[in-house]
Amino acid sequence: MIVPLTQSPFGRPRASSDAPGNLWLRRLGADQAAAALDVWEILETRSSDASLASSRLWTSTWLRHYGDLVPHEFLIGEVEGTPHGACLLTRGVGASIGPFPLRSIHLGTAGEPETDSVCVEYNRLLADDAHRADFLRAIVARVQQESDWDQLQFDGFSQSDADEWLPIIPGASIRRRPSPYFDLRRTRDEGADVLSHLGRSTRSNLRRRLRDYGDLTLDWAESLNSAEEIFSELVTLHQARWTAAGRPGAFASSRFHDFQLELMTRGLLDRRIVMFRVRQGRQTIGCLFLLVDRNRLLDYISGFASFDAYASPGLVVHALCMQEALRRGYDAYDFLVGEHQHKRNLSNAENELLWVVWRRDRLKFRLAGLVREAKQIVRWARRRDAAS
Repeated sequence: MIVPLTQSPFGRPRASSDAPGNLWLRRLGADQAAAALDVWEILETRSSDASLASSRLWTSTWLRHYGDLVPHEFLIGEVEGTPHGACLLTRGVGASIGPFPLRSIHLGTAGEPETDSVCVEYNRLLADDAHRADFLRAIVARVQQESDWDQLQFDGFSQSDADEWLPIIPGASIRRRPSPYFDLRRTRDEGADVLSHLGRSTRSNLRRRLRDYGDLTLDWAESLNSAEEIFSELVTLHQARWTAAGRPGAFASSRFHDFQLELMTRGLLDRRIVMFRVRQGRQTIGCLFLLVDRNRLLDYISGFASFDAYASPGLVVHALCMQEALRRGYDAYDFLVGEHQHKRNLSNAENELLWVVWRRDRLKFRLAGLVREAKQIVRWARRRDAAS
């Protein structure tokens, strides 16, 4: 049985065969975002474990700030007219492999230019558990009908979520990255505090730093005015740190700035966003912008005072926020991906996030591989000549 579909921003008009089992795919174009987001709300209301990255809040905010930049469409999985899954498909913008343009399709809010990216992590397909695998099979089958793409990407999915669908895309390349976290629930169950569950050297360092800092004021934003004040300081501190290092900083992108500001504004009052600040007198030591994902805090964006002015500001601010999160009943404090020493020092457990790429057999990939090999040979020859 064939389901007719209307013109897609992904290319020519096309039809999609019915999905596995009794699940059907319905396509909604970019101009039907409101209808698609209504489905998001229905599915979120039914789900007990929907991730923030696949939520209506996150997706609708992303669409407002990136929808005009990144081509996209929506796929809805239905059984007898009832929605059981929803997916945003996007076309990557500005990507390349070597000298060749790269045409990518992404599941979820990804595909922005690197300088504007929201860097989605703990991405997830929004679908009922019983239909998630069939829904993904249908999406992959649908995308395979198109000819004008080079690779399909699954950005920032957890290993536990990916286990059920990786067999659907055999031969895909997988980049695994650790996401260290602190287990707040276990600490609470044991009647302990944060410091007691850290390594000996980290405990000693934190106690020394906290004595040196003296009296500190902790602000966990409970009002929008307070959150906006912390956000403004965070942006200033973040940009100062990165520009001092000769880098533009994330907030150099107006799209990124405006996305985060709206996300914070909309997400604060329903407790999907946490804004936290530590001050010594009138001086701010650091600010944190944290996402709330299934009762876990995700360390998303931060801004800290200069290391020249304060010792270990990131370590101190995170440790104080972790202790407050423990008191408030959160299950985990996740530092997300990235190689920073404080993440290792302050974590006692680890998840794994995956970036999965499923490539078609394209000449550009083979040529890019030859270019890389040629560069490696040149570098090897130069090192040999320098050593001789």
